[in-house]
Amino acid sequence: MAFAQNMQAYLIDRYYRYLYERFPQQAEDALLTAFHRYMFQQGNRAAQRAVRDGNPLDFEHYQRYREVVSTEEMKREDAPHGGERFLSPELFEVRIHQCTAHRLFGQLGTPKEAERLFCRHVDTMNVKSFNPGIPYEVRQILCDAEYCLQRCENPGCAADAPIGSRMADAPPFPYIMANQFATMGEIIEAIFGEAGCEINAAVRRDFIDRYGEGDWAQIEPYLDSNFDICYPLGLKKK
Repeated sequence: MAFAQNMQAYLIDRYYRYLYERFPQQAEDALLTAFHRYMFQQGNRAAQRAVRDGNPLDFEHYQRYREVVSTEEMKREDAPHGGERFLSPELFEVRIHQCTAHRLFGQLGTPKEAERLFCRHVDTMNVKSFNPGIPYEVRQILCDAEYCLQRCENPGCAADAPIGSRMADAPPFPYIMANQFATMGEIIEAIFGEAGCEINAAVRRDFIDRYGEGDWAQIEPYLDSNFDICYPLGLKKK
């Protein structure tokens, strides 16, 4: 299977279910805590690259330096995915009518609590970890409304700013998946000890069952990276 963004949502479904089975009162907060750390690392690495290049930590450069690059292969795997976008110096707004994550959550029968946690925070956490001063918000999401609505007031971008493009040194998607596995797993283990290790192992088994040993083999070499510093500096020397 091609690498695709629905993999990130799939891990949220798996972690929530296993956490809820063992720790129903703590499941949502545990998942939020682990997911927050993962998204913080991703956005902060983007900020490191922007500062390195002498660029400001503004909305336009957040868009340019953010790590997930949708390749043509990923777009085919994640399709359909669509909406409308408006950009001016005074407002960025996007309305999403079809979404990879929402579709997958529906197919899996994911509890709404887990879907809301992912969809309300995946973009806002990423922006805030790049620069907490950027006023980005998610007004509504697809599991509760007709469309997902995201806004940033006064982004300062020209209407034709290339915010859909990404910098060439963005990490490969298997690295990003390794970051999610390693960081969320570390937090879950820190909170729940041996039970957390068992949950991590179950999530990993389910992922391999769904996506295959071939995809896992591309993720595994990155698992021992230092995800607190920007790619490729954190890669361990083999």
